[in-house]
Amino acid sequence: MRTILTRMSLQRANVRIEERRGFFGALKEVRLWFSRGEHVALNREAWDALGRSGEPVALGEDGGRRLWYAEGGYYWAEDGMDAEAVALLAWDRERRQDARLDRLRKIRAAEEDAERGRRERLPDEVRAAVWHRDEGRCVRCGSEQELQFDHVIPFSRGGSNAVENIQILCGPCNRAKGDSIV
Repeated sequence: MRTILTRMSLQRANVRIEERRGFFGALKEVRLWFSRGEHVALNREAWDALGRSGEPVALGEDGGRRLWYAEGGYYWAEDGMDAEAVALLAWDRERRQDARLDRLRKIRAAEEDAERGRRERLPDEVRAAVWHRDEGRCVRCGSEQELQFDHVIPFSRGGSNAVENIQILCGPCNRAKGDSIV
């Protein structure tokens, strides 16, 4: 009997693992505790074999749901869900999580790039030298209003903060220039 995947749910299980050891410290049994004091006991062989086959393993039940071990984790699934459905849903969950992590890595890298791309304020000695050289006027139109320091080769295109690469432009001339190299 196959159930329809759209109605199935698979949720990460909160499982507490307790190891019971024998007299000389050898692993005797492992108990997997879940809700309402319920637990599943596994002997050493079962514990060692858990997940080795790569197939999901049903471990126990709690009400109308079953505890499974699949894809390196513990999951609750609706009762009646078979191993194939659990494997597919666990795989899909991990795949979506990997895709989300990739997106988050790209977002973080973009933010770090933006942070590195922010330029520092022009040093006062550069400002003073450029102001003196350009006589406190726009180098294009000669205006003395709305003056701005401009990079001849834009900073975004590799221009530096050297005196030779800085000029004074008025606001309208600077907006007209944009990020072109003129």
